[in-house]
Amino acid sequence: MRRRAAALALAFATGGCGVLDSRELWSSGRYVVLWIDAPDQAHLAYRIDDTTTMGLSDPCVSAVAENADYIAVEQRPPQSAQRPLYRLFAKRAPAPRTPAATPLGEPMPQRSYEPLARRLGLPPMQALGVWDACGWEN
Repeated sequence: MRRRAAALALAFATGGCGVLDSRELWSSGRYVVLWIDAPDQAHLAYRIDDTTTMGLSDPCVSAVAENADYIAVEQRPPQSAQRPLYRLFAKRAPAPRTPAATPLGEPMPQRSYEPLARRLGLPPMQALGVWDACGWEN
């Protein structure tokens, strides 16, 4: 009985201190989509080193597409009936005081994204499999 109580106490104590509250959903080189604290916080980031990332997008990333020059993400507005928006980033070689990827314009609807993605040679979006993280089944 005491062991069970101690195990439960340990589980509750470590549950909120970063032991089990993050996950990497996709990666390519130093670019990653990950969430910290909750799946609805999934965002595109650049891995600076083994323990540090720099966020590049807002949260609720549900799909990603990339080629050698660009990364695109699909973002679903949290708990909303609105349709997803798409964001494009130009990859860059990191240099001091410059971002690792440059956003190309503002988030756009699918009807604007698809012709641009075809022109840039991006493959179809790859779903990240976070079910209902931002209010939709992804």
